[in-house]
Amino acid sequence: MDSTEFEKDSAPSLIEFLEENDIKAVAFDIDNTVLDTNLLFHETLYELGIEIALALPFEVSPSCYEEITRQLESAVYDVYYRDKKKPKLIGEQMREALSCFLKELQIKEVTPMMDEIIDWYEERHYSLSPIPFEDVGQLLELIHNSKRNIVFNSHAQQDWTEQKVVVLSNLFDNSPTFQYLAVPIEEEKDPDSWKTAYEMVKTNPENVLTVGDNFNSDIQSAMNAGCKHLVWIDRRGEKIPEDFVLKEDAHLYIIKNITELKDIADEKRYIM
Repeated sequence: MDSTEFEKDSAPSLIEFLEENDIKAVAFDIDNTVLDTNLLFHETLYELGIEIALALPFEVSPSCYEEITRQLESAVYDVYYRDKKKPKLIGEQMREALSCFLKELQIKEVTPMMDEIIDWYEERHYSLSPIPFEDVGQLLELIHNSKRNIVFNSHAQQDWTEQKVVVLSNLFDNSPTFQYLAVPIEEEKDPDSWKTAYEMVKTNPENVLTVGDNFNSDIQSAMNAGCKHLVWIDRRGEKIPEDFVLKEDAHLYIIKNITELKDIADEKRYIM
């Protein structure tokens, strides 16, 4: 689908939605909202896992490399969910997962060679940017051309966030400069961070549409920052926390991917 066709199909729904709700700006989370960070994460863990299999202090059959890699990646995600999805550098996650994996093999600790491998892949990982999801460029262009501001709120290192925002800007012919906020991963992506993002585009929270994939750090935090129009990207059919209470004047929409934002409508609205 080219840009002209996309705008023709999308404008009646998305633009009318923005106009009807007096939305002056759109705030996006970055990772796994507009950029496929999980794909880059998987690719790094796969290659890292193969290298770790080669570095084990005993002979491993090549036929086992894939299984070892799969087990290590699974262990990394176990660490992630055990820590309630708290962001950590990929090297730190791998070391924690690898320590658990090695204990099962009765190996006491991560070897110096493994440490070097992890360090190398971590450095390479954060020198790359995830690729945009399909239709992200057209959606951003549609919002930008409607004279609405766009701001990004990322839970990642400053330099990596800047690199990702440049990639998003380069989706445009004229490469506009987007405002963005990088919340350090050792801190919380809380309501104050969303308030700061809204202030960066000089827009009141009630006049912002916020889009994110993490229910707690994106949706609930943005709502607590005063945002009244929220879009949660729920790819896995996760359950909304039982203690969640949607504020009386807030509206929450649930979609499966960023492309569905172009057809945002009442049927996607969450009703308690």
